[in-house]
Amino acid sequence: MYKKYLLLAFILLSINSFAQTYWKIQNERGEELLLTININSQNLTFEASSRKEAIKEIVGSLIYMMAKTTGKIKYPELAHGFGKISLNADTTYYNGTIDYPDNSFVLTAKSWKNNFWGSLTDTKGKSRIITGEKVNSDKPLRDYSAMIVNTFTLIEKYFWDANLSKSSDWQSFRSDAFKHKSTVADDYELGLTMMWLGKKVMHIPHEIKKVNPNEVTNVAQKNSSLRIIGEKRAYLLLNNIPEGNEEVAQLFKEIQEKSIEKLVLDLRLGRRNAPLPAVLLLANHLTAKTADWGVFLTRKWFEANQAIPKPTDYISVLRAPSELSSLKNAIFNEKGFYMRLTPSTPQYKGKVYLFVDKMTSGVAEAFAIFMKNEKLATLVGQKTAGSPILSEIYELDKQYRITIPFAQFYDKNGKIYQGLGVDPDIVTDKPMEIVKNEK
Repeated sequence: MYKKYLLLAFILLSINSFAQTYWKIQNERGEELLLTININSQNLTFEASSRKEAIKEIVGSLIYMMAKTTGKIKYPELAHGFGKISLNADTTYYNGTIDYPDNSFVLTAKSWKNNFWGSLTDTKGKSRIITGEKVNSDKPLRDYSAMIVNTFTLIEKYFWDANLSKSSDWQSFRSDAFKHKSTVADDYELGLTMMWLGKKVMHIPHEIKKVNPNEVTNVAQKNSSLRIIGEKRAYLLLNNIPEGNEEVAQLFKEIQEKSIEKLVLDLRLGRRNAPLPAVLLLANHLTAKTADWGVFLTRKWFEANQAIPKPTDYISVLRAPSELSSLKNAIFNEKGFYMRLTPSTPQYKGKVYLFVDKMTSGVAEAFAIFMKNEKLATLVGQKTAGSPILSEIYELDKQYRITIPFAQFYDKNGKIYQGLGVDPDIVTDKPMEIVKNEK
């Protein structure tokens, strides 16, 4: 009988020594992670992880083992942490580490009742705040399965190339994503699933993004921020180009008044692209003659036509880019947009440099193509991305959006640059030094 009591006491002690809780952890951008925390109150330790085996399942056992052997991945989960705890009344304090596939963080956190608060500090000393609330189980935080289905439906409906959905690579991507869709547990796993499996498909830069609750909705008036970088030399970030005709004219009056002979336009900031109408206004001050830039064509064009339109037909079959902002709810129904430049005053007559790199894409890349083809600028830097597209943001639901490339750029000769990119005239990692040192 005495042995039975000892066994019962051991079992009860073991049960009470381990506690498992589930938490919905949110970062500053509103992205959510489902974290399971196991606490050993005897040893005062904790172990935390996102969904078990998630990475291993998505990338496959072979690739996972290779990555683990080379030290690129430590755990089969997206997030895995461990460390010490301390207890004070109803509050648990955590001190340990959290490993993600691309980074390791020092975790300092606390939980009480149904609340969680903490900070993650990376190897460079940069910290970010995380908050959370307790959930009842390790079930997916939301219906990611329906979101993935909706994603494929929208892309197959609106992506500029209707042949995409017919390709074997796309079908393989779709099949694998659907196989995993019911197990996706949180925002991080959704991102990994679509990013990794989407590698099978070339040049499909769609992106699912959660709406940031801290996002500033009121965009301030743009300041052109012309920066003097030397004698009669100036620098301008493409993102800062004003969007009004009068504002752009005023910018070039300033350039003229300061006798700028060498003007740098920086196109290297990838996703942070300037609107097409603003870039067209800019280009109007960089050429002394009317010029056809090319066209952005949607799948609506190719559903009705096989040939690329000729410049003489642009105005009759396509819309002007200035109408883009008024077509927000019907943009996918358009056949495309033409670019025809009309010289505006004051005309800039100095030398133009375009800084480009592997992130130069979208409108910025199409602008670089035009400027190089017309010999209006010297491209300096690295080869561009090979993705001169127009993209539109479509709501998956109130909290998630997807960016869909709906129009592809063709120059006035009908050439497509998708996957090709543009080589700079001067290849360098330090383009500013080229401009400053050139006489």
